[in-house]
Parts: sequence; C-alpha cells; structure tokens
Amino acid sequence: MGLILTEYYRYQEDKPMLVVLKEETLNYEDGHVYVYYGLGYKAISYERTSLHGKEFGHIFIKVKEKIPNNS
Repeated sequence: MGLILTEYYRYQEDKPMLVVLKEETLNYEDGHVYVYYGLGYKAISYERTSLHGKEFGHIFIKVKEKIPNNS
C-alpha cells in the first residue's frame, strides 16, 4: 500500500514513477495518451486537444477515448 501511495504522489507532482512495468503510447489525431503500468495500478496522461489531464487508479481503469457527455 505504501508503494501505491508513493507512486500516486510522485505522479501528481510530475515526478517519474519508481516502478513502471510497461509503458504505452496511444496516438490520436489530436494528440497522445501515455499509459504507465505499475504493480496493480495504472497511470494515464492525456495530452490531447479534446482531452487533457491525468488519471491514477487500479490496473483495470480504461483509457478515455472522448470526453464524457454530461447531458
């Protein structure tokens, strides 16, 4: 649990994660999404025109393809 909390805070502060088992870059017409896999967790960085930000959670969270519709 301590490792996950450490990784979360490092990721939020834009510091490199300590344990990255796999990295993945997804290319879209309007930018890129970077996915980092750790020990039971996943970090996602959205660098797209239509979607920008970060997510950190369990290994099963999915990459957002588009902005959720709030209607």
